[in-house]
Amino acid sequence: MTSALEKYYATNYTKCNLEYNFLASWKGVAYPSHAIQVISLPFQILAFYVIIFKTPVAMKNVRTPLLVNHFFCAFLDLTLCTLSTVYFFLPMYGTFFVGVLSWFGVPNTFQILLVWLMVLLTVGSYLYFFEGRSSILVQNKFRITRQKTRVIYYFLFLIPWMSSILYVVKFIPEDQDAAKQFALTLHPCPTREFFTFDVMIFLADSILIEGFIWIFPIFGIYSASFILFQVTTLIYYICIAPSITISKDTHHRQKVFLFSILLQCFIPLTLVLCPVFLVFSAHLAGLYYQTMVNLTVCSAGLHGLAESIAIVTVHRPYRKAVSQMATEFKRRRRAVQVLPFLANHMRHSVTMRQSF
Repeated sequence: MTSALEKYYATNYTKCNLEYNFLASWKGVAYPSHAIQVISLPFQILAFYVIIFKTPVAMKNVRTPLLVNHFFCAFLDLTLCTLSTVYFFLPMYGTFFVGVLSWFGVPNTFQILLVWLMVLLTVGSYLYFFEGRSSILVQNKFRITRQKTRVIYYFLFLIPWMSSILYVVKFIPEDQDAAKQFALTLHPCPTREFFTFDVMIFLADSILIEGFIWIFPIFGIYSASFILFQVTTLIYYICIAPSITISKDTHHRQKVFLFSILLQCFIPLTLVLCPVFLVFSAHLAGLYYQTMVNLTVCSAGLHGLAESIAIVTVHRPYRKAVSQMATEFKRRRRAVQVLPFLANHMRHSVTMRQSF
């Protein structure tokens, strides 16, 4: 901490009426996130197992997109909960990390790029999942059949993501001490972590902040439009204008699978988008609570857990496979418990015979 920050901490900051709040501290985002990862890991492994080994023949054409989507969802969960757990100061646009990579001294800039990359790949995997499913439908007039067209399509999808990260990285202030002084004019009473951790301010200009506030939702809507378009075409060509060449049974299975994948994706995305929307709306309204931001980060860490549980529950073949695995586990457990009883019974019988 520089002399200017030390002076502010010793004088101005003492006037802030801040009481210790576990959820607002670094522990309030680090400990729950790490616990979420421990709980999520078995479910993520289970989801990998059923996708790879229990996918029926009827779902073979969607196994790869489903596996890719689950892989990046799980890796995003690993990044947010373990590798680069984020502590974010929203009104000050500053951050530091309390994950494993910080223990090894990995710079904040690299961790920001890592988190951004994983968010990009995860969102892209949802697009790949729905686009792959949509392109299978022969009756779909908008399906992508040429590899060159697909490359252009995904490049257009990536433009705002690449532009936004370049926007942030380019304007990261070199003089972080001056940036922190500017940040304190935006929010004079941050949590003590602002002074005790290596916080990096990545936007320290009112005009740049104002631009980012409006660019971020515009880019979000732009990216979401790609996924929503694929979802819309799926709903239209399966539920409204299905192919007349397929059987009723095939059409029914398509509708069931469509409902399953929509539910599978809707559940985890809700855990992320709703808290982010609430925090962003509160920020625009001039309200800010560090507890709210930390809970949003923890909620984002639940995305992988919810996605894994959704996979093994909403799809009937996977649900049936998990049920059979649970039944087999209970059967073997009972068998293991019975073996000592039988052994004791046999020893007792032998002892009784010898006594006679």
